[in-house]
Amino acid sequence: MADAAVHGHDHHDTRGFFTRWFMSTNHKDIGILYIFTAAIAGFISVAFTVYMRMELMEPGVQYMCAEGARMIADGDCADPNGHLWNVLITAHGILMMFFVVIPALFGGFGNYFMPLQIGAPDMAFPRMNNLSYWMYVAGTSLAVASVISPGGNGQLGSGVGWVLYAPLSTSEAAIPWISRSSRCTSRAPRRSWARST
Repeated sequence: MADAAVHGHDHHDTRGFFTRWFMSTNHKDIGILYIFTAAIAGFISVAFTVYMRMELMEPGVQYMCAEGARMIADGDCADPNGHLWNVLITAHGILMMFFVVIPALFGGFGNYFMPLQIGAPDMAFPRMNNLSYWMYVAGTSLAVASVISPGGNGQLGSGVGWVLYAPLSTSEAAIPWISRSSRCTSRAPRRSWARST
């Protein structure tokens, strides 16, 4: 204890920026990266909410037109784009739950505080810990890209999500490589559960 007081804790990190933040095995640095990336995903998710609230600010259709999404309100929108609304509200919920709250709490605060609370020098398997962060970055990037990428009919987000879930897909054009027999489209026969007398 006296030795620590003599030497102090003025240790300066000699690693470069790239080595410290991109190839880190330090649990505190990885926790900060998780929180930072979750904050960026949170800002993107809040931008979706702001866009939806801008549409709801006045009666009628201003931004989410059937012709396409607009950033400046025009009075010449006739038909609303309900698909875009569904894409944005679903993306907001999924991003906030699975790419903001859970990674920030478990990945960020868990990486930062758990080794300190149990007295461990670092997390077990620190390189795998770093790899899990970069897989989270890749998954977040793909989730955001799937929302803003146009699908087969030119609408945003129409080529992902529910349509790609094979058992519940209804159109063969959406997933041509799955045969009709593998889908859950057959109905079970109706039974009468009442006793016959």
